[in-house]
Amino acid sequence: MKEKDLPIDLTKHVIYTDKAKKCVQKLLHRYYDEKTAEELWEKVQLRYAEFLKDEPALGSAKITVSIYDPILIFAWYDVVPDKPPIEEIQQDVYDCFMGSFDALGKVFNLNRKLDHRLASKIFKKTSDTREKESKTLPESFRMGGFSYDRESGAICYHFTQCPNAEFAKRHHMESILPVMCNCDHFAMQKLHATLIREGTCITSDRCDYYIIGDQSPQAAEYELVKDENGLLLSKKK
Repeated sequence: MKEKDLPIDLTKHVIYTDKAKKCVQKLLHRYYDEKTAEELWEKVQLRYAEFLKDEPALGSAKITVSIYDPILIFAWYDVVPDKPPIEEIQQDVYDCFMGSFDALGKVFNLNRKLDHRLASKIFKKTSDTREKESKTLPESFRMGGFSYDRESGAICYHFTQCPNAEFAKRHHMESILPVMCNCDHFAMQKLHATLIREGTCITSDRCDYYIIGDQSPQAAEYELVKDENGLLLSKKK
């Protein structure tokens, strides 16, 4: 089905990106024959449209890709009869959401002062955008503050509300959410950095982002562990 024919109110929502579409179609063709994959893809599209009927209108957000593409992943998981373990699809989802960090990692190294200062400005700008936006779109991301330590190169902020987590809770799909959350760790690793995250909006009252160079003494104090749903969290050694 063509995207323009989907029963979606485009005054409230947006269509998933081509990257997300290619990711889901790739997964469908990996596990099913051509005919079945095509049939399932149309069901995924319709499930995506069905999901949006009851979702908050966030189509006017400046950064919609991190809100709407995950819903397509949720729709795929909801539709397919066989639920693959998230380890099997983690790389595909990372490539879809965070693949650009592979190229950035060839330029940026957050162990270098100039690079982590520049990164702090980029993260701060995104944080400010979302904080301002939350006043008109209360169901979007809610920021809980931002700080930057020039000496240690630590970039720190957190969400107190994440649309992806709220969606997962509403639809009882918490088990698939980690495949998206974990991408943050892998993206930071590409930038020669460590993301220290002790909780997410599913496991606690916030989703932590404490980002430092991977050669920092602080990075060596933590290890990544998986919870029962495959969610990567930082644990003090």
